[in-house]
Amino acid sequence: MKKLVALLLILVMIFSITACSKDNSPPDTEGSENGGQAESKFGGELKVGITTDVDMLNPLVSNDRVGSWILNNIYPTLMIMNEKAEKVPYIAESITTSEDGKTVTVKLKDGLKWQDGEPLTSADVKFTGDILYEYKLQWQADVFDQVVSVKTPDDLTIVYQLKQPYPGFITTLGFWQRIVPKHIWEKVEDPKTYANEQPVGLGPYKLSSYEKGQYYTLERVDEWFGSPEGKPYLDKVTFRIYPDINTMVLALKTGEIDLTAKDIPHSAAAELSNNKDFTVAKTPSLGYVYIGFNYTNEFLKDNAVRKAISEAIDREKIITMALEGDGMTMPGPISPVYKEYQKDEFVLPQFDVETSKKTLSDAGYKDSDGDGILNSPSGKNVSLELMYDGNDMYLDKTAQILVSNLKDVGIELKLKPLEKSTYSDLVFNQKKFDINLGGWGIIEDVFDSMYTLFHSTAQLNFMGLNNPKLDEYMEGSKFAATQADIDKNMDLFQEEFIKEVPVVPLYVQEYNFAYSNAFDGFKLFPSDLKGLVDPQSLCQVYKK
Repeated sequence: MKKLVALLLILVMIFSITACSKDNSPPDTEGSENGGQAESKFGGELKVGITTDVDMLNPLVSNDRVGSWILNNIYPTLMIMNEKAEKVPYIAESITTSEDGKTVTVKLKDGLKWQDGEPLTSADVKFTGDILYEYKLQWQADVFDQVVSVKTPDDLTIVYQLKQPYPGFITTLGFWQRIVPKHIWEKVEDPKTYANEQPVGLGPYKLSSYEKGQYYTLERVDEWFGSPEGKPYLDKVTFRIYPDINTMVLALKTGEIDLTAKDIPHSAAAELSNNKDFTVAKTPSLGYVYIGFNYTNEFLKDNAVRKAISEAIDREKIITMALEGDGMTMPGPISPVYKEYQKDEFVLPQFDVETSKKTLSDAGYKDSDGDGILNSPSGKNVSLELMYDGNDMYLDKTAQILVSNLKDVGIELKLKPLEKSTYSDLVFNQKKFDINLGGWGIIEDVFDSMYTLFHSTAQLNFMGLNNPKLDEYMEGSKFAATQADIDKNMDLFQEEFIKEVPVVPLYVQEYNFAYSNAFDGFKLFPSDLKGLVDPQSLCQVYKK
């Protein structure tokens, strides 16, 4: 983690120098209370561009980037990520773990209130965890499998008693799980299907109006502890939905919006960085883009096919053509951002067309009917469908390259671009797909995240992967008592993962965001899940 922090600090320093090369900041001003001698920063509306709609307003079910951008500004979490990619207390005053690693105590900040005026208490936190686990509402519900008891000795204290040491317990639950008010949600009949059309949260902003497919407007609350002067400066933040990135960038240039929450292409970022009216900020992803295989598919359950696909993919071409250079290739199952896990032997089968062809031929795949498509040993054409979010230009360009790559080795890949909500439902819920092309927003606490994605019992293991050795190594890392145990099991995990090839990690993207210099006060956070629209940023942005 220290190496990750060091890398991110270097990147942020470089990007900050670039972003701040043209200083359009006004003289520092305070509030207007002191006799009107200083100009007030309060007021104004920030218009933010996005390219897809929110999947849903239910904070316990929503699981996409756009939903996070909006809901994280409305609902609280115990912890949040700072600019150095460290997880730190947010609405928690303190979080402590006992020496044996089995007792985690959380103290909440005093005086926090829900947006309807009711106080936040430890009962809200316990209640959220209870229904999360009971209804299996999110992947992080799995952490409660290790909980013996949850006690609330007073209104500001929650005590979790664990079965065994679990280093990632509170950082997973605390960082990812949005908390909801018990006094409202205990009346909800089915929290899994609850539309939550009038959210009552505890964030710097509250939802005031919206129209599906068009916009979402948030208004500031009267008091927020994270803002420099006690409440957000902006009156409103409106997220406007555009059909594609090019239209969104044009809206920024014409003044229709002031900020891009969705990252923009390298070419657009280069143009805007030379315009005195805009600032471009750049930050690395903490996740990666991958293709995943459905093990129920008759071809993909064959390890030789999965291995050959990895060998057929030209990752460097994807970086150059699809990302315009804004990214780095994934050598193995763990992002190169995490230097401590990188070893020469932990590299997935790399691009080599002839090697891929031989892998398939040795496994009995040949073009028996001369149509240019390999036939399996049973005689069927090896034809597969690739699902992805068709509104993501990077994924669309990547998909086109994948089609060409696999065609070169005799595998037919049929593209199926979908609306994001449809894609998510088919892949994560119904598990009706052959190959999916998608990305993870933040992979942190690597020893814990691998379990979350690939363990046979994990909710996010939509591939149907069931490898007892991988399970053993992931469990050994997740519940390790020492760093040495974590490192040993992570090495074994990577070695087995490379043999199994359950997914093919493709690249780590670097994100470009742009905003109008009519605004200031932004904070830049790693990953596109955070970027410039994290609540820690928006709660202090002001119009000049």
